[in-house]
Amino acid sequence: MIKNFFSKVNKNNEISKDDERIRDMLCKVKRELDYVHQEFDYTTDDILIDSFIYEIQALNKKYQYYIKLCKERGLVADGFESI
Repeated sequence: MIKNFFSKVNKNNEISKDDERIRDMLCKVKRELDYVHQEFDYTTDDILIDSFIYEIQALNKKYQYYIKLCKERGLVADGFESI
């Protein structure tokens, strides 16, 4: 699971409850983003395509926000990148 890849870059390497919440939200947004991209790839309806585009843009903003928080808190993980 993705959560196991997270670690803290500091002396004691401990993750607080707030860090866990941020990590969990980042993982959730990443899963949602992957799902919406997959649905977008197989959609042919113009209305759904527009809907997925807006949803991808919104999820990208959330993803960027949680990546920023992770960086500020010194959380690192394999498999996550800034968009």
